[in-house]
Amino acid sequence: MAALPAFFGLLMVAVVTAQNVEITPLKAVRRVGDELIVLCKVPYRIDSCRMTVGPTSYRLIPNNQGDVVYHGQGLEVGECGAQIKHIKEEWNGNISCVLPPKTGSIEVTGTMQLLVARAPGDPQLISPPQSSFKEGDIFMAQCIVPNGRPAAKITWFLDDEQVLAGTHQPIVTSEPGSDLQTIRQNVSRALTADDSGKRLVCRAEHESLDKPKEASRQLLVNYPPKRLDDSSSITIFGLKIAEEGRLNVTVRANPRPHAEWTIGDVKLTAPQKNEDASIEALEPVHLGGGYYNVTLVLARVAKEDVDRTYYLTVANDLGREDFSVRLSTMDEPAGVELETGAIVGIVIAVIFLIIAIFLVVFAKATDRWCFAERNGVRDHTKSSGESDTESAVGGRERSRLSALGARMRAALPRARDRVQATEPTTDTDDKILAEEKKGVVYAELQLGEQTAEKPPPPSTEYAEIVYTDKNQQETKE
Repeated sequence: MAALPAFFGLLMVAVVTAQNVEITPLKAVRRVGDELIVLCKVPYRIDSCRMTVGPTSYRLIPNNQGDVVYHGQGLEVGECGAQIKHIKEEWNGNISCVLPPKTGSIEVTGTMQLLVARAPGDPQLISPPQSSFKEGDIFMAQCIVPNGRPAAKITWFLDDEQVLAGTHQPIVTSEPGSDLQTIRQNVSRALTADDSGKRLVCRAEHESLDKPKEASRQLLVNYPPKRLDDSSSITIFGLKIAEEGRLNVTVRANPRPHAEWTIGDVKLTAPQKNEDASIEALEPVHLGGGYYNVTLVLARVAKEDVDRTYYLTVANDLGREDFSVRLSTMDEPAGVELETGAIVGIVIAVIFLIIAIFLVVFAKATDRWCFAERNGVRDHTKSSGESDTESAVGGRERSRLSALGARMRAALPRARDRVQATEPTTDTDDKILAEEKKGVVYAELQLGEQTAEKPPPPSTEYAEIVYTDKNQQETKE
């Protein structure tokens, strides 16, 4: 019979232990002096709340005072929490809560991890010892940030630009028996001309730091002279005849380059003048960032200078770059840099366009080429009853004749209008008619209004206009 209570006791322990304690948060990082709230909950009423913080165990009661006080809605709802007002260095480690039930002696516990942040040591940047590199060299460096709790975070920069490509996976280690952590991270990069003069920065960030710590070194990359675009031909615009002219060419180089100008048979190595000091090659001027301004000064620009090509060679110990330079008295095109060949091509294209427009206008005006076929079709559509004379005149001429005929009909007295007879007559009749028709004028009148769209009728009327002599009329009276 004694075995039955023992079995029942073991069963109760298993049941209570199986109860999960909900603890929030499970892990936290805080600095010394910060505040932390830890809350443990079970789904039943508890008898008390005990919290172990560092080496000290606290029995927490609602409404009590101290550095560690009760936090929660009450024991009746199964909440056991602690408000830690000022975290201490020695509290780094685990925080445990103990929740005994209202009845019985079996207790359940929950545990969370508190990391009391400790600032790491200064970052160390390990890199090759040489002071300068060549373009294309593979540069490798390592940043070490020691003894932080937890490990610091490393970020790489070139000046203010974050470096993402070439960064390796960080490695975190710690000494045996110590909770302090050291982080290491490598970076590798193929150096370019744009990297020269920039600072490679290893930046360490940590919860215990008010601002990041940094370690850095400057990169010096040597490279041969480089042109700023893909063209080796340069045109200098805006020069004026009989005034000073400056031929400026900008290049990139490191180390500092030297320049040589060739003007016909004359070679000038900067700084140098020709014999009469009319041409001077200036020393290259460093503009910063590896950019240099190379200048040739002409005391007075002459017409033959515009027709000439100037040759420039810029070189250092790593290589050279050649340029051909032309002068122009025109203003530089806004937003567009045109070479001489491009300007000639544009002029030729404009000339061809003008010729094409002239030919089209000429063909249309003279009914030639493609316009002749269209006019031929129009002529075939005329009425077969038109006379040769009518087909030869245009629509505008027919309209003018029609208007003239209308005005003449309106001006003549209607009683005097007669139609010329067409019947045959004898010689005697012809003489009589000749006497009667003295002072008579015949006018050919086209009947009806005519338009270009509607051909005129084939018939024609003739009107007789009689002019009477006033003296003869008075004598007869």
